[in-house]
Amino acid sequence: MLQANSAAVKSASGTQVANRRRVRLAIGILLLATAAAGQQYGSPWRPEYEDEKNGPHGECKVEWRHVSSGLDYRHIDCLGDRDDLDLHVVRVDQKFCRLDVAVVPGGGAARRVADDKNAGFVINTNFFDHRRSPLGVLVRSGDEVQRAKSTSWQSIFLIDADGLPQIIDPGDWPKYRKFAWLAVQAGPRLVTAGHTARVHQSYSAERAGVCINKRNELLFFATPRDRKFDMYEIARIARRGEIDGGLECRDAMLFDGGHSTQIYLEGGRTQVSVAGDDVPAFIYAVKR
Repeated sequence: MLQANSAAVKSASGTQVANRRRVRLAIGILLLATAAAGQQYGSPWRPEYEDEKNGPHGECKVEWRHVSSGLDYRHIDCLGDRDDLDLHVVRVDQKFCRLDVAVVPGGGAARRVADDKNAGFVINTNFFDHRRSPLGVLVRSGDEVQRAKSTSWQSIFLIDADGLPQIIDPGDWPKYRKFAWLAVQAGPRLVTAGHTARVHQSYSAERAGVCINKRNELLFFATPRDRKFDMYEIARIARRGEIDGGLECRDAMLFDGGHSTQIYLEGGRTQVSVAGDDVPAFIYAVKR
C-alpha cells in the first residue's frame, strides 16, 4: 500500500511539473507573438522622432562596408520616404589614411581631385566667393594657405599634427593654429559636446559635413543629389543615435552645401559619387 501511494505521489508530481512547463512555454510563445505584433525599433525616444518630418521609420540598420584600407562606408535609408537613400557616410581611420586639403583655383570636381591625388575619398569643404576663391581658413600639410575669417556662426574643422580631429569656433583659432596639420572653415556647428546646437530651420538643401562620433571615430557625410534637409533636420540626424537613423556625433559641423555638395569614394567594388558645381576646396584621403 505504501509503495502504491508513493507511486501515486510521484505520478502527480510529474504531472504538475509537466503542466508548469506547458504554461511557461505558452507564456513564452504569447510574449514573442506580442513583441512581433508591436515591435519597437530604436531607442525609447523613437515615437517622438517618428513624429518629426524626415523622422525614422522601421529598422535603421547600421551596416559598414569595408572599401579599402582605412575607409569604410554605410548609408542611412530609414528617414522620410521609404524609397529614399538619405545620407552617404564615410568612416576614415587615420592609422591607415592620411587626410589633407586640396585647393583648386577657379574650382574643380571631387572626381578630378581623386584622380589627381590618387585619393580613395574626397569631399567639398569651404564656402567661396563669385570668383570661386575659397573663404575662411585653409591649412594644407601644416601650412596656412589662407587665414581664418572672423564670424560668429561658422566653425573650423582641424586635424592636429598628432592626428586628433577637432571642431572649434573661429575665435579660438589662434590657440590651435601652430598645431594644425589640416584645417577648413565652413559651418555652422550642428552638435557640440553631444548636444544639438542652436540652428535656424532655414531652407531644405543638399548637405555635407563632418562628425566626430561618441566613439571618437571620424565620419564624413553627404546627401545624394536629390535628397534635402533643412538645418534643424540635419542637426537632429547628426545628434541622434545610429539605431534611430542618426550619426551619433559628439561634435559635428556642415561644409558648404546645396549645389556645392560633392563626395567621391572608390575602392574594391564600391563607388559613391555625388557631383555638384565646381568648388575650390576639398578634403581628400590617401593611403599611408
